[in-house]
Amino acid sequence: MQEKSQEDQIDEVLDKLIGQSNALSGKGLLGSFLPRLDVSRPNIHDDKKEFLKEKNTVEAVVNKLDATFRLLLGAKDDAAHSDMVVRLRAAIDAGGMKRLRGMSTESGRELALKNILETGLYYNSQLVILDTLSVYKERLKELKDQEIQFWSVSNRPPNYYARTIAVRLARLYAKEKGQKPTFGISREGNHPSTEFGRSLEQIFLILGIKASVRNAAVWAIDQLTEEDWSPGYNALAMGSLLGAPNPNPSRLTRNALLNVLEKRSLD
Repeated sequence: MQEKSQEDQIDEVLDKLIGQSNALSGKGLLGSFLPRLDVSRPNIHDDKKEFLKEKNTVEAVVNKLDATFRLLLGAKDDAAHSDMVVRLRAAIDAGGMKRLRGMSTESGRELALKNILETGLYYNSQLVILDTLSVYKERLKELKDQEIQFWSVSNRPPNYYARTIAVRLARLYAKEKGQKPTFGISREGNHPSTEFGRSLEQIFLILGIKASVRNAAVWAIDQLTEEDWSPGYNALAMGSLLGAPNPNPSRLTRNALLNVLEKRSLD
């Protein structure tokens, strides 16, 4: 019998922890399935100057994307902005359609761009900005984690990979379960007593990580903020989009934005 792959073993652990995955939601452009838990080793920089260069760049990108999104989205009760959107949307969508002439669709990237242009560049670009902002924010979190435990000490911590996996699992758990994970040790034996702790222990075994599960788990849980486990931010997102003067992209879900943009595109 063929042994289960590392990916399959981890997926079984995640199924028990947060439920079975929707395969379609993790399907990539070319048909490959994206893992729910990233188990790749973090790329460590050669020196602090190199680290700060990336951190400062990513932080600037996050701030500029956030500002761009706020500027484009505006507020529903801003009549002047709504009038401007009607004119700007027509111009941007028309400009996008012009780029379709002679466009090739031989590659997946070209096909994706063609679909964006055909279905309206103005609103689609806001969705792309939101997704891009989300990914850059995740990278910024990783860099801030590295700064705390790597660049603030004289030597590289031996359990850096363990902490990275722990915080990734903690954030996945918080996002999917809508609550902060917990960790404890059972009275009978030195083993985790919570579902998060037991799952992390299993994943460490699968990945061959020889580090303290307790230390990694406790550290990872401490890194979480309310933003990691708030259930969807839907109320705040819809409140911002439907009338608040300053929508906050970091509090939006993609579905909330899709719903509002679809409504606005029909107005």
